[in-house]
Amino acid sequence: MQLIKKITKLLRISLLGITMLSLPVYAQQFNYTDGDMILDFSKSGYPDVEIDIGNISNLVSAANAAGGTVQISGLDYNVNSQLLSIFETTTPADAVNELSFTVFGLQNTAAGGVPAKTVYLTQQQTGATTNTAPNDVTASKQNGLVGTVQKIVGLGQSVGLLPWSSINPANSTNNSNKVVIIPTSGVAAINSYTTTGSSDWGSYVSSSPPIANTTSASFSTDGGSVVSDLFEYDYYASGGPSHKAIFKGYFTFKSDGTIYFGVPGSQAPPSTVITISATNHTVTVSFNTTAGVKYSLYYTTNLSLPRSSWTSNAIPPYAGTGSTGTLTDTLATNKARFYTVRSYY
Repeated sequence: MQLIKKITKLLRISLLGITMLSLPVYAQQFNYTDGDMILDFSKSGYPDVEIDIGNISNLVSAANAAGGTVQISGLDYNVNSQLLSIFETTTPADAVNELSFTVFGLQNTAAGGVPAKTVYLTQQQTGATTNTAPNDVTASKQNGLVGTVQKIVGLGQSVGLLPWSSINPANSTNNSNKVVIIPTSGVAAINSYTTTGSSDWGSYVSSSPPIANTTSASFSTDGGSVVSDLFEYDYYASGGPSHKAIFKGYFTFKSDGTIYFGVPGSQAPPSTVITISATNHTVTVSFNTTAGVKYSLYYTTNLSLPRSSWTSNAIPPYAGTGSTGTLTDTLATNKARFYTVRSYY
């Protein structure tokens, strides 16, 4: 009977013109490499689908090569078909309704210029542009983030994604080298995202906006997309007890079940509001900033000129941190100068 149901479901999905890449029917160890990103889909009452989408540097390179945005895909998994197979309620299309997705990762050992214990984590994007980066975290909270990812992935643990098929041989058909389907009960569920990450992230990183991005109950018919920003929680270059949140890019989940990764610059950078103060020939311009965005100062003595023709005062750009930034012009010798701050990735 189970076989008949499975064949029937495959036929229904095929009729929609969706390419199916079925999971292997043999036990296979989940092939997680240090630094890989895990894309997790979850819905209340359903097992998690966790997909290894590779190292962040590979995602950034692929997005840049594609002009700024690239669709997430792989040889041995298909995001669209995974969602339809696992989360379908009445029809394949409604699998995307009330569905949460999160991306997280860990560079456990220093490599490629990335320090050890660097954590990657998404948060819901609530506006038309990227959110202000979450606050920098303390050393203890950074260790908490690291421990959460280690538990889910299985680094140094007896359960988790890495040893999942050996711990749960009865469910090994749900474990390929890139995709793990974690049931809602049993030893595997102890280290699923929904039982570990969803309750733990908020202890270390602000949960506003939410870590998990959840679609509406009518997402499949409403159309559109939801977006989550990816942040890197990293040591400061100078070391010390604090850790820095850096904007790395964003994931867009569309109502047709496809998901894309975009690099900074493929979205318009957020605008900023400036305030100006002057003392003699020194003008200080202050402005709110967003992490990952650069800011440069331009001026003109003729407001009839288009903004594109304003003059750069050659001050090195200010790298946004999420706090207030300043740029200072010490050569304001004209009787009147008008200023603007340009933001860019």
